[in-house]
Amino acid sequence: MTRVMGRLVIIESILMLLPLGICLIYGEDDWKGFAVASVAAAVAGGTAEALTAHASTTIRSREGFIVTSLIWVMFALFGVIPFMMSDSSLGFTDAMFEVISGLTTTGASIIPDVEAQSHGILFWRALTQWIGGLGIILFMLAVLPELNKTSGISMFQAEATGITHDKLHPRIRQTAMSVWGVYILLTSISVILLWIGPMDLFDSVCHSFATIATGGFSTRNEGICYWHSDYVLVVVTIVMFIAGLNFMTMYNISKNGIKTLLGNSVFRTFSSVTLIAYALLLLSAIIRGKADSPDSALIYPIFHVVSAITSTGFTISEAESWGFFPLFLTILLMVCGACAGSTSGGIKIDRLMILGDNCINEIRKTAFPRRIYVVHLNGSALNNGLVSRITAFVSLYISVIIIATGFITMFGYTMTDSLFMVCSCIGCNGLGYGVTGVEGSYAYLPDVIKWLLTAVMLIGRLELFTFLVLLLPSFWKR
Repeated sequence: MTRVMGRLVIIESILMLLPLGICLIYGEDDWKGFAVASVAAAVAGGTAEALTAHASTTIRSREGFIVTSLIWVMFALFGVIPFMMSDSSLGFTDAMFEVISGLTTTGASIIPDVEAQSHGILFWRALTQWIGGLGIILFMLAVLPELNKTSGISMFQAEATGITHDKLHPRIRQTAMSVWGVYILLTSISVILLWIGPMDLFDSVCHSFATIATGGFSTRNEGICYWHSDYVLVVVTIVMFIAGLNFMTMYNISKNGIKTLLGNSVFRTFSSVTLIAYALLLLSAIIRGKADSPDSALIYPIFHVVSAITSTGFTISEAESWGFFPLFLTILLMVCGACAGSTSGGIKIDRLMILGDNCINEIRKTAFPRRIYVVHLNGSALNNGLVSRITAFVSLYISVIIIATGFITMFGYTMTDSLFMVCSCIGCNGLGYGVTGVEGSYAYLPDVIKWLLTAVMLIGRLELFTFLVLLLPSFWKR
């Protein structure tokens, strides 16, 4: 286990050479922070490799949970160094919040003036989201062939989002490489589309990283609205929607055609929920007399809906003034999330479909108790154990929201502000409202709340069980 952790940290040290190079290209002093972080990670990883030179890389299921949970923390501990050593240095708490927000693709920033940051720091923020989008473990499985066995599968199942973790190939490394191939292709297309618009190459790369990872970090204080471009909003909306789909399904499309997608009930439900939410937001705008332009009637509402449901967290400045119904709808979308197996957060459409089907079956049993009803997803029958696990997941998810919201209200924040920031963080969304919105920032929160939200982001990204299982005393007993 230590050997695998060490190799992952060595990979991080190599990744840090990219923003270091960006700093050198732009002549910025922040390269020193990346150099220190890269060397520190390389030394730590090299030491772990040397001390376990004869150890096996075989990892059992229990150890897979430990590695999967701890590696996110290890990545963050080295990832904070550039933020703390930058020209506008952050304290340890703020730096940890920022890097965890990046790795979990939450996009809730602690930096009030991102345009004052170096290109290297901005690129590192975007890169952490891009790597965290599909997952640190999945990235490792693609580059470390020795984990192409049971140990790799256990970690893949512990980190991957979703209900079932079917592999595309018999070998787990081939699965990882196939998914990463789709991910890189979509990222490249996004870069090209944004680059031929008003963005320069650097901004198009950073925003593509953030969009395809459904992260939401921007290189501009105004976010995506800096360019005042409908073209940018449309491109980003399309990319966000695609990023909300299951990447394994997208890979299958390349092999079996578009019918694979059109025949997928999860895709149809995701599309329907998005369109219904857009229609409701548009209706709300019409009632308020605000749908007085093509942008306010067409582009802004669908952009906001897709950003919220895919947990990307890009926003437009007017959104916070839309009223209470759009706020309520936004919270529902953040909690809902997009498709399992995507880079988005939230409960996921798949789970909600299963819960809905199960509820309907229970109602039917009331009328016809002797009949047997089975929950289906995409035409496949699901066993009761899986349905029970999903019910427990949703119960735990809501419980974490309630407990964290209640804790934050103890510090004098309103119920609305507290609920919104918790839903935003556990759903890895990053949208702000009230104290964390346009007129506020996560930077102004007390440190204890920042640490709570940092933990909530990790819990949400690892989908509760992988993280919470470590709190069980029985888990640590042999």
